[in-house]
Amino acid sequence: MTISIIIPIYNVECFIRRCLESVIEQEFSAYNIECILVDDCSTDRSVEIAQEIISSYHGSGISFILLQHRVNKGVSAARNTGVSAASGEFLFFIDSDDVVMENTLKYLFSYLVDHNHVDMVVGNSLWTEQLYLSNTPATSNKETTYLIDDKTIIWRLVLRRKIDRQVVNKLIRRSVIIDNNIVFDDNVKIYEDVLWTYKLYLNISSLLIVPALTYLYEPNLSSLTHTTPERATQFFESLTIVSDFVFHHPLVVDGHIIHYNAHRLFASRWIMMAIDVKDKYSIDSDYNSVLASLKNTMLWDTIIHFRPFMTLFFLIMFAPMKYLLKYHWFRSNLYRIEKLVYKMS
Repeated sequence: MTISIIIPIYNVECFIRRCLESVIEQEFSAYNIECILVDDCSTDRSVEIAQEIISSYHGSGISFILLQHRVNKGVSAARNTGVSAASGEFLFFIDSDDVVMENTLKYLFSYLVDHNHVDMVVGNSLWTEQLYLSNTPATSNKETTYLIDDKTIIWRLVLRRKIDRQVVNKLIRRSVIIDNNIVFDDNVKIYEDVLWTYKLYLNISSLLIVPALTYLYEPNLSSLTHTTPERATQFFESLTIVSDFVFHHPLVVDGHIIHYNAHRLFASRWIMMAIDVKDKYSIDSDYNSVLASLKNTMLWDTIIHFRPFMTLFFLIMFAPMKYLLKYHWFRSNLYRIEKLVYKMS
């Protein structure tokens, strides 16, 4: 069996060595590793360093493939290129500035012996900036293995943000991605992994969360808290695309939206983030009309479904109530209010 590792590369000369060295440590006789590096037109020494590491590798368990874009297309396109070139039964994404722990693939693969039907095996990621473990909210116990083979339970945990939504650190059955045409949206420059994993969770039937720490995640300095006015438009447009897709693609069974309240609240989270960016940076974008339409549609949707508490909650997306979002005391309690709305609506 082959596991295809996909690593997009763009101007990461300070990180790529330790990333690839952590991959080389994964060599394991029970499977072959196909490591696909996709250079998205780096302008620093990233590719040169990667080539040095590849040429100095003398093992037999890993085959390296270096692909290069002729023009810069972004991380979404780079990952799509990697998926198209992959031949493994399972895919495993790594960001080039992160590190996979020693024996991670051996550890994750070992669970497939007794759970060979699962679509995905997920380990714990440590967010180094916050010392936050990604999947403990789902298991409530960092030492417990958690098998979920009920699609409605998977969906409930995803919507309640109790399952990690990063694309990395997941051993994913490739056929699920190929058969359902799950691709990264090139138009989404930020939060592209959230949109992709959302599509993934729409199509998987089972997953296994395992307790060990398998991945060190370095926070992306292009995140919302580190943004600049120049990148604000990208943030706004990406958030609008994400929220629009999420709102219009709930999980529907027998004509009914599964976990209606949780789904609408999940979609509203991205809408309100887009509103934040728009108000802070005075965005002038073609996506303004999309956001306005989405807000109105969501509000009327809750009225039609007679969700009065949720309707009141969604009024904070409109002036003058939206100015409450500027107050720290309100923002710090927003999640508590959200949980109350969920219970009452």
